[in-house]
Amino acid sequence: MSILSQLKKEQLFTSSEMEVVNYIVSHPKTAVKATIRELAELTYSSPSTIGRVCKKVGVDGFTELKIKLATELDRLVVESGTVNTSIPVGPEDKIEDFPKIFFNLHYQALADAYHTINIKELKIVADVLCQADCVFVLGSQQSLILAMDFMCKSAKLGFPFFNPLMNNGFNNNLYRRRGCKKTAALLISQYADGRHIDRWIKELKGMKSRICLITANPDSPNISRVHHAVVIDSEEAVTGKIGNFASRTALSYVLDILYMILFMRDYKDNLDYMKKKAEEREW
Repeated sequence: MSILSQLKKEQLFTSSEMEVVNYIVSHPKTAVKATIRELAELTYSSPSTIGRVCKKVGVDGFTELKIKLATELDRLVVESGTVNTSIPVGPEDKIEDFPKIFFNLHYQALADAYHTINIKELKIVADVLCQADCVFVLGSQQSLILAMDFMCKSAKLGFPFFNPLMNNGFNNNLYRRRGCKKTAALLISQYADGRHIDRWIKELKGMKSRICLITANPDSPNISRVHHAVVIDSEEAVTGKIGNFASRTALSYVLDILYMILFMRDYKDNLDYMKKKAEEREW
């Protein structure tokens, strides 16, 4: 979660701390350039009060808070103020402003994903997928579109990726014919908290599959139930939102990186293979 979002949680702070919080939220660019003593003077508080605010938002000190806050400000290239990822437009907004609002929303989602992605864990997920005889790629609703897009790109590399929901279940003869003794699964889900996720994990564990999860919900109860999880936080509400704009952008970004990690393993061979298929007009 971003620093600005945490600072807006008034219940975390005392009345004296709120003087500091309100100033930072209202004047973030000034706060980034100030020293801790200067901010204390501007807010009629003390360095120790500012230190307590820093701890409550999960940073070690004012210097780290300024670095993270500056990073968040950098992503807002169109106008000041973050976009509400759940309800990005209000009744007062004009249609002419939509291009600007959604540019900021998607830029914001990418910046959040960039600063929170665990690339080491993503490389481990790539290892798991490469070592399997066959990989089940699963997603539902809008996440299914992302899953299918990932499968289509991976097909260019010849990976044994399948969607079992399109092939009559996990135990279809298709997988037996391919000699899939070592299976893995890639679950793609914005929230990863539905009954279908629980059902998939149980069935995959019964098949002794290595289960990898990519989700935009850091509070998902299923993160601890899989072998590997790549988690990003789009700050998008589970309910009461207009659309899955931020989480879709963030998940697509992570999947594109995963695809390129797979591609880089045999870069030249993959390029040659793609050129050959293009010449044969198979794509």
